[in-house]
Amino acid sequence: MSKCEMMAIGDSLFNGVRSLTIDSQLAQWSAPNQVAKALGISFAIPDYPQKIVVEFENWVRDFPFIAGIPANIEKNISFWNGNPKSTLDQFDNIAIAGATWSDLNSRTWKTAQSELDTINGNISEGKTTYLDNLSEFFFAFNTRFLLNPSTTPTTPALSPVEIVANRKPTRVIVSIGANNGLWSLAFNAAASPGFDETDGLYGPQDVTDCQKFIKSLASLPQDIRHIYINALPYPSTTANMMPIPDKEINMPPTPGQLWVEYENRFGFNYGTLTGTQLQTNNKAMSDLATFITSTIDQTNDPRIHIVPVDKIFLDYDYKTNREAKFIPAPDDQRKLSNIMLDSYTDLAGSHWYGGLIGLDGMHPTIVGYNLMAGAILDAIKNFEPNLAIPNSLPTVAEAYQADTLITNIPAQWHSLLYTWRDIRRAFHTGLPISDDEVTRSVKSLMLVVSKLGSGPARKLR
Repeated sequence: MSKCEMMAIGDSLFNGVRSLTIDSQLAQWSAPNQVAKALGISFAIPDYPQKIVVEFENWVRDFPFIAGIPANIEKNISFWNGNPKSTLDQFDNIAIAGATWSDLNSRTWKTAQSELDTINGNISEGKTTYLDNLSEFFFAFNTRFLLNPSTTPTTPALSPVEIVANRKPTRVIVSIGANNGLWSLAFNAAASPGFDETDGLYGPQDVTDCQKFIKSLASLPQDIRHIYINALPYPSTTANMMPIPDKEINMPPTPGQLWVEYENRFGFNYGTLTGTQLQTNNKAMSDLATFITSTIDQTNDPRIHIVPVDKIFLDYDYKTNREAKFIPAPDDQRKLSNIMLDSYTDLAGSHWYGGLIGLDGMHPTIVGYNLMAGAILDAIKNFEPNLAIPNSLPTVAEAYQADTLITNIPAQWHSLLYTWRDIRRAFHTGLPISDDEVTRSVKSLMLVVSKLGSGPARKLR
């Protein structure tokens, strides 16, 4: 394996996922690749030959014509079951959507292949279906492609951390830990009992896994001069956690405070949290950040640095503070913010919200990843003051023009988003669900998509 200037490991926030989807264009605009462009270095990114399993934005654009989705999924899975080969022998960005702390020390391409063999065997025996294994297929296909892009059977079965150790890049950037709790706290509106209080939401096992991961970073060869770890955003700053009733969004609370009640605006379940509960969720993330800093200090490894991504998203928390920063859209000065993405027209005129986070309310848009890349580059400048940085980051205008979602929001999205919210809310409260044509179409689409979160072993996140 050849040496490189930088490698990236982690989960979907470095993989480049937007709206539950990853492809080559999104990989091109991932935060790590935007940083690499500024550094002027060679940086091999995944050249996905097509989307992996999920094409959510396309499905939304085609709505209500959804009859072809199962066939589309089956064709996609068949393609990836063919183990398509990359044009590159190895990638420098090997962040895997869905990964946890422990995965980065243990997951290999052979792990993924074994999972695929088991799933496909069970399908051939009639024990399960393609749809019932969407999240597992996504995770396994992505892992196998990222960690063995040449599809060579003799490629060593190495974890992401082991690959980094072998290649010894000058620096490694890391974004990991969201799937150990943040996803549940914000996407599922789960209430945290507190940091290190229970398994599943930064509980004891997560704490142990985090410690082991940081120690594995400290044990990397000294040829690796710098290790940058992203701090994780607070649940309240994600777009998905929205106040109820809807009109509250126009009356933000006092800066630093939260609304009385929240819901997960988009999700596979329906959940609500009081402002107090959401503050507790935020505190769990704050306590996690303190724990990570303490663990790093215990390693006595001056190479490991924290990138304050959490503070950046707080600075841009326009959802709860109208004095917060936002990004003006280059074409018409719309305020790109962390409010749930929505564009619609009513009798009062046109309304537009959001722009930093995609349709799932969790993964950034290309403009959102540009913001994240800026935080990483600032950290590199801070800890490597003598490093020559030949280029600027891609501009906001460049990121915006590349973002096919926020420059062309599906006209159907407003209706689909709120119909799905109302379906989930009615099911949650035991109220009758409407049986009109639109509602039936939304249910059909989202019952497929929700399979991404219902797998027995893995969720797409």
